[in-house]
Amino acid sequence: MERVRAWATGQPVDLAVFRITVSAVILLSLDVWDAPKWAGAVGLAPVGWRTVASLLPASTATAFIALGFVVVFTSLTLIGAWTRVSSVVAAVSLVWLLGVPQQSGVVLHTHHLAWFLALVASGPSGEVVSFDAWRARRRGAPVPGPSLAHGLPVRAAWLSIGLIFFFPGLWKLLGGASWLEGLPTLIAWKRFQLGLPRLEVPPLLHRVGGAGSIAFELSVGALLVFRRTRMLGVIAAFAFHAGVQFVMGIAFSSLWSCYLVFVPWSRWFASAPNAVSPAPSPRPALMLASVVLGAQVLTGALGLESAWPVACYPTFRTRAPAQMRWVELETSDGMVVSVDRLRQGPNQRWWGLSEQAAWDPSRERLEALFAMLLGRPPRAGELIRWTRVTADLQSGATTREPL
Repeated sequence: MERVRAWATGQPVDLAVFRITVSAVILLSLDVWDAPKWAGAVGLAPVGWRTVASLLPASTATAFIALGFVVVFTSLTLIGAWTRVSSVVAAVSLVWLLGVPQQSGVVLHTHHLAWFLALVASGPSGEVVSFDAWRARRRGAPVPGPSLAHGLPVRAAWLSIGLIFFFPGLWKLLGGASWLEGLPTLIAWKRFQLGLPRLEVPPLLHRVGGAGSIAFELSVGALLVFRRTRMLGVIAAFAFHAGVQFVMGIAFSSLWSCYLVFVPWSRWFASAPNAVSPAPSPRPALMLASVVLGAQVLTGALGLESAWPVACYPTFRTRAPAQMRWVELETSDGMVVSVDRLRQGPNQRWWGLSEQAAWDPSRERLEALFAMLLGRPPRAGELIRWTRVTADLQSGATTREPL
């Protein structure tokens, strides 16, 4: 237990840098700024969020209010002003705000932003490198020293990132040869969505790369936990992200931008204080870390990807289709939806909703897609045609069918 306690004890400056990093990533995230736009596409709330969604239904007005709260209080958290209150308000507002687009019918994995901000709020993250610290020093308050309360949020973030990778790797491993055989189709499917040219790769290289991905995802968590292997794990994680972006076009910058949490800032910037303030209670950080990590383990073991605010990250264990389908929409004002516009959309949610409508083109889904894209239902005489397009990923041949 003493070794665990020593491992979990951290320096205030490491938690402060985590606070600054997470706040900056959130304020720069397009998913945060675009969230209110999806209030018009709200449908069925994902698993874990339906009670909240029924008690506080999403609308454009409430989403913009939540965005205002997130921007104001995350900015205060960034500079460390009234951090205890501002970080809690920012975290609660962010969970609700990012839950709005998740109700569109396609869940995207921005969950870690909410987890990390909640971990920041659970600890005394504003005690150094902050406006709060400047005010405290002016009053002659003692400088905080290392404690469990400062270390637990950072350590929980390490474990959380390890779990983000571990369960997708486990589900791929359980898929075995079947997942490896379907990898070329998966790569072709994602590259088609993003408008990238076909990538001709020898089958052996697909299998080696797929096996390497599984090995990385299963092992990186253990590398990140221990000091001697941590930097090796971080380097491997960056190499993995670079490879995935090159092969599949998936950047996931909102996650790797948070890897500053692994840098040992306290070795360079922490100084021994003359007088140390009493150690704050670690209970809030311990409770929040237990909830977040426990929920990650549960959703990961169940393979529950479409949930909010905790879910298993994409496993890709379902074989990608050999055909891609989407819908095009033409109105009296011209082409509103085309394959080029879908590829230029703000995120993969555009493709997800279009594919759902293409494979099951019910009137309700088509009208919901129209309302989401134009922000309103169609007017009389405005809609000219819906067209379903099917593309074969191997041959590139396409067929068009009016709906």
